[in-house]
Amino acid sequence: MGDDKEFHIEKVPYGKGEIDVRIPMKNYLATLMPRYRPGSKDEAGEIRRALDNSIGTPRLREIARGKKSAVIVVNDITRPTATYRLLPPLLQELREAEIADDHIFFLVATGTHRDNTREELEAMLGKEVVQRFRVLNHHCEDESIMVDLGKTQSGIPVVINRLFMEAEVKILTASIAPHQGAGFSGGRKSVLPGLASITTLKQHHSHSFRPAKPAMGWVDGNVFHESALEAAKMAGTDFILNTVQNHHKEITGVVAGDVEKAWLEGVKISRQIFEVAVPHAADIVITTPGGYPKDIDLYQSQKSMAAAEMVVKEGGTVILPAECKDGIGARGFYDWMAAATCPQDVIDRFIREGYSIGSSKAWLFSRCLMRAEVIVVTKCIDDRTLEKMFAKRTDSIEDAIRMALTRHGEKAQIVLMRNGSDIIPRFEGE
Repeated sequence: MGDDKEFHIEKVPYGKGEIDVRIPMKNYLATLMPRYRPGSKDEAGEIRRALDNSIGTPRLREIARGKKSAVIVVNDITRPTATYRLLPPLLQELREAEIADDHIFFLVATGTHRDNTREELEAMLGKEVVQRFRVLNHHCEDESIMVDLGKTQSGIPVVINRLFMEAEVKILTASIAPHQGAGFSGGRKSVLPGLASITTLKQHHSHSFRPAKPAMGWVDGNVFHESALEAAKMAGTDFILNTVQNHHKEITGVVAGDVEKAWLEGVKISRQIFEVAVPHAADIVITTPGGYPKDIDLYQSQKSMAAAEMVVKEGGTVILPAECKDGIGARGFYDWMAAATCPQDVIDRFIREGYSIGSSKAWLFSRCLMRAEVIVVTKCIDDRTLEKMFAKRTDSIEDAIRMALTRHGEKAQIVLMRNGSDIIPRFEGE
């Protein structure tokens, strides 16, 4: 590989560990990564301060006083939210309001994702919480557990988990980070898509409501975001407790209160970390999801491709180092890709047939393929499977870089995006 001085060398997250990236100095343009903001030295204190100073609502104990039941909505295993750190002070607020433990339960906002195992729940929430409280996974396809709340102004049916609706106090927990469709995660997304019926998701996640291009950081005028917020309000969300975390998964900020007002304050904090200046578009972009759980499968890893789309030149190459220990991910994703003759077929079919589990991800994956070649660096998915998805596979980043340079020439420029799913690229002067 030559003298190390001839290479820009960095370690990047991969699964639960790290791997080296070696980029020839003559090709290296820049490393894009979230701005470093140190984690709070007193995370518990930061959470308590947010609860003491709720934005747009009374404090939680006042909301809960006189009520008999409460639901706490939590992210599933595919999200890196430090949920277990939020729960002790949150539960203390409910105790102060004299809601009994056996009248408090947890709903996992799985959206269309699989159930979380008991082991995963204990890692997310803590063993004591799982032992003491009822914890349930949401099932979007079980219409028997749903209640119809009517339609949004844009005509989306709002069909939501009945247990959430029956609780007298409704609390959402999550983290706020860039999102390729909704602008930012957190807040209202715990309800839609987190607790929504497949009936709702088929409309909300259809081509009509999805931004046509990557929407990292886009809030104002984003119908995908606005309809989710309207649904969360229709569902009677009482309170949110959301974190902003740095790329080491440390809490750097906490907001609590109203599902819109508090969330927007969290968005301001998130922008300070995740908006990143880009010199100019590059021939080759290496984008890393950020390690486990963000690269648990290809379904989740795709999210880091959206920011890469915004930086790679038309006809360029996107290299995706992602462990994908669970393989492709949600059913339907691979089936849609494999049934097509080219990526445009997938896009046309999605516009024609609309949303189903896996189809939306196939559309997003194909959108990137229409702009650039994709090389996935993984040992957990075989060559033939990725070929059927119009992508290539290598065992190492070095092999992927070699392939891309052979395609684009010795003068090709390479950008490395660390934690690509958390980056909002902003070209200099934009």
